Amino acid sequence: MFRLLRYIFLTLLISLGLPVVVWFAGYLIFCVSISSFTTEEPEDHLDAAIVLTGGSNRINYGLDLLAHEKVRYLFVSGVHEGVTLKKLLQLWGGDISKIDSQTVILGREAGNTLSNALEAAIWVDDYKVQDGYLITSTYHMPRSLLEFRHTVPGTLLVPYAVEPKDFSVSSPYYWKVAFIEYNKFLITLYRILFYPEEVRPLPLPQGLT
Repeated sequence: MFRLLRYIFLTLLISLGLPVVVWFAGYLIFCVSISSFTTEEPEDHLDAAIVLTGGSNRINYGLDLLAHEKVRYLFVSGVHEGVTLKKLLQLWGGDISKIDSQTVILGREAGNTLSNALEAAIWVDDYKVQDGYLITSTYHMPRSLLEFRHTVPGTLLVPYAVEPKDFSVSSPYYWKVAFIEYNKFLITLYRILFYPEEVRPLPLPQGLT
């Protein structure tokens, strides 16, 4: 009887504990990965830069690349209605004379990372973009790359990450944001693996629309 109880206990411990161990190991790997993305301006000249709005300095990074002729086009996804290129240039503070307004495209339809990728995919196809920099915050980059590489598999995407202010491993904020983003990453991975044609962040249960 004792052996049976011990067997049941060990079986439960392994079945419940192993997923937690795997999840935690993945979380640590995720935290290492978001610290490994380059935040230095790259040297390669690519077709375009795609900026995902939602964090400070992201658009400035894209405008810098355009002004320094590292890219030919700049696509900004998820721009709010009423926000104009003129306003973005004023906030940028760089040399406006180096920016050709015809090379900056503002996408206004996206409201989340998946819709960012879907919105950008249309533009990438229209402009025949072969390669480009993907600009977003360090913690948001793994999920963004996952979405974009699934949506535009024929385009080479190079991560160019923005380091958020006061975002360091010594800050509780770092671990909180990393925890949230890691779980969002897992949800996205699940959706792409099992619902590759889904155009909603979370697939609805069968029978619901």
